[in-house]
Amino acid sequence: MVLWKAFFFATDNYQVREEFKLNRSDVGWYQIRNALKRRNESGDYIPVDFTSFESAYQALGEKLRPLVYELGFLRA
Repeated sequence: MVLWKAFFFATDNYQVREEFKLNRSDVGWYQIRNALKRRNESGDYIPVDFTSFESAYQALGEKLRPLVYELGFLRA
């Protein structure tokens, strides 16, 4: 299941919504990812697989890492 669909598939309990501020309009990837991980830990929901996302994220990081100094984000 796609991560975004998995997040909206179920509603988290009150404690998780409050901890990660999921009721706010500016919810970001950090909150969504941790709420999904909390669901995986609880065992009450269908497990969400992060492997494809993590491999794509790692590939992006490897591609961008050499450009950090070249584009001037950090100075050597």
